[in-house]
Amino acid sequence: MVLPWGLLIIGVALLLLGAHRWQYAQSLARESVQVMGEVISHDRALNVEGRGRIHLPKGGELSEDEALAMAGLPPGGRFNVESIQYAPIVRYQDRRGGWHEYVSPLAVQTPTPAVGETVAVNYRRSAPHEASLPGTRGWLIGVPLALGVALCLVALRLLLRGPVA
Repeated sequence: MVLPWGLLIIGVALLLLGAHRWQYAQSLARESVQVMGEVISHDRALNVEGRGRIHLPKGGELSEDEALAMAGLPPGGRFNVESIQYAPIVRYQDRRGGWHEYVSPLAVQTPTPAVGETVAVNYRRSAPHEASLPGTRGWLIGVPLALGVALCLVALRLLLRGPVA
């Protein structure tokens, strides 16, 4: 009986997170200015089984052995590298002439967009350091909402089914 309640609590938490992100995105959209920025680098993280996420210095694509060496771990298969992920770091200039850097929260397994590529950036007019890349908002809102709905539905189905004899 604990499992359905746990799923329901996690589902509701994900729904609240998705709703919060949606509200933030709507607020940013109402008060945003779109400018073009340049990808100057990638925030890199190494996901190693049993050790979690290890941030690596900025730069381009890496092999697993290079990433392990940069993380201070010996290469040679002792560590199971789950993935190396890259999040673009975009430098943009606000309308007042100030320069800012934005690190996307959405990381992928290939360093895209490429360094030097120009991308659209939305920033808040009253706080130019608060920014987002237009294409990432859907993922950051949709994934928690979809998972939250799915977990709540599974939990409710289990709760309504009652105890199994």
